[in-house]
Amino acid sequence: MKDDFHQILLKRIAASPDFPAFARTVQEAYRVIENDLASSHELVKLILKDPALTHRILRLANAVEYRHLGGQVTTISRAVTLMGFEEIRMAALAMSLFEQIECKQHGKLLQSRFLQALFQAFLAKNLASHIGGFTVEEMFLSALFQDLGALLIFRHAPELLSEIERARNVDGLDESSAIHAVTGVLPAALARDVCQQWGLPESARRFLTTRATPGKLMGLNPTAKAQAIGRLANETASLMANAATFAQMQQGMAELARAAGIDPILYQKAITDARAHIREYESMLVQTQVKPAFLQRMSMENDDQLPIDTMPTAVSNEQRSEVLTRCIEDVTAKLMSDYKLGDIFGLILKAMAEGLNLDLAALYMLDRNNWQLIPKMGEGTLYAKLHTQMPISLKGNSRIAQTFQSAEDRALLRPAMPVDDIADWQFSGKADRAEVLPLYINRAPFGLIYLEGKSNVFHEGNANSLRTLRNQAILAVKSKSVR
Repeated sequence: MKDDFHQILLKRIAASPDFPAFARTVQEAYRVIENDLASSHELVKLILKDPALTHRILRLANAVEYRHLGGQVTTISRAVTLMGFEEIRMAALAMSLFEQIECKQHGKLLQSRFLQALFQAFLAKNLASHIGGFTVEEMFLSALFQDLGALLIFRHAPELLSEIERARNVDGLDESSAIHAVTGVLPAALARDVCQQWGLPESARRFLTTRATPGKLMGLNPTAKAQAIGRLANETASLMANAATFAQMQQGMAELARAAGIDPILYQKAITDARAHIREYESMLVQTQVKPAFLQRMSMENDDQLPIDTMPTAVSNEQRSEVLTRCIEDVTAKLMSDYKLGDIFGLILKAMAEGLNLDLAALYMLDRNNWQLIPKMGEGTLYAKLHTQMPISLKGNSRIAQTFQSAEDRALLRPAMPVDDIADWQFSGKADRAEVLPLYINRAPFGLIYLEGKSNVFHEGNANSLRTLRNQAILAVKSKSVR
C-alpha cells in the first residue's frame, strides 16, 4: 500500500467535488496577490463567486475589532475598506483552504489542526513584519501552505488517523515522521504536488521543505531568513499543540527563541498578536460545542494538564461505509499499475473487516487436488484464532460448500441450535450473519470471500460495495492470468 499511496491520495484529492472550484479560487487569489496593480474590485469579484467564502469574510469583518469602526458590515467592498486589501486577501485564501479540508466526521480534530496551521501563518507574518525577509503576505501564505500535506492527509485518509496518532504517542514520532511511517507519504512532497496540480506559482511552493535552515535568523540571506521564519513559526505552533504542560510550552518557546537568535520580547509579542488573530477567526471555523484542543491550549495561562484532540472512539456507520468506498478507489488505482494479487486481496479484506466492524473476513482458494477450500488470508478478531480449523471440504454438505458450488452469493444466519451444515468454528463471536461471496471466472468458481458480522451492517449500500470489491478481486485475478 505504501508504495503508491502518494498517487492514491492525489487521485482522492482531485476527485473531491469542490476541488476544481477551489483550485481556480487559489489561482486567481495568487494572481491578485502578485499583481501590484490589481484593484480591490477584482478581489471583491473573486470572493463573491463563492457564497460560503463571502459569508465567512463578512462574519470576520463583523468581529468586534472591525465592527466598532463603522457599524454592521454587509458588503465585501465595505469589508475591504475596513480590514484592508492585504488582510482580506489572506483571509480569502485561508477560508478557501479551510473549506477544502473541512469534514463533518472528524470536525473537531480537523478544526484543531487547521487552527494550528493558521496560527503559524499569522505568527510567520508577524515575525516577518518585525525582522524583515519576504513580504508579510507572502510569509503568511507560505507558512499556511507549509502544513498543507498534513492537512490533506487528515482530510483524505481518515482511516489512517488512528495509526498516525498511535505512531506519535507510542513511538514518539513527530507528525511528519509518523505520517511517513504509516503511509509512506512525505507531507511536504504531497503538498508540492498538490500545489502544482492547483497551478500555484513557485512562490507558493518554495517553503514546502523539511530541510532545516542553519544559523541565527538575523545573519541569513532573505530567502534563508524567510525559510527560517517559517520553520520557527511551525515549531512554535507544534509546541503549542503538543506540549504536555503549560510550563513545558513556555520553556520550549524560550529555547526556540534562543536557538533562532531572536529577541524574546519581540517573539512573544508576535505570538500574542497571532493568538488575537485566531480569536477573530474562531466563530467562523469552530462548529463544535466544545472548543478544539488547540484553541483551548492557545488561551491557557497556567500549568494545568493541557487538552488534546484525539480520534473519536466511536466510529459512525457513515464513516465505516466510507472505508469501503475508499477501498474501491484504492483498488481501482492499483489495478492501473503493476500490482501483486496478495496486496489487492489484503487491501480488500482489511477494508471489509474495518468498514463493517466484522468478527471475521477470510479469503478461501480452491484446492483441486483435495477438493476443498483453504483459507489463505484473513482479517478480524477471530481469524488468527480460528484459521487452522477453517478448511472446508467440498465433499460434505456444509452451507459454505453449497454456496461455493452454486456460484451465487448467499447470506447465512446464526442458527438458534447447532446444525450439521454449520461448522463448529462459525459464529464463534458476536456475529449473527455471514455473507458468502464466491469468486468465479466464466461461471467457474475458484475461491470465495467469507464474512461474519452484525446483520445491520450488511444493508444494501454496503452490500453493493462488497460486491464491487469482490468483482475487483476477480478482475485482478483475470488480468494477471491474461498477462
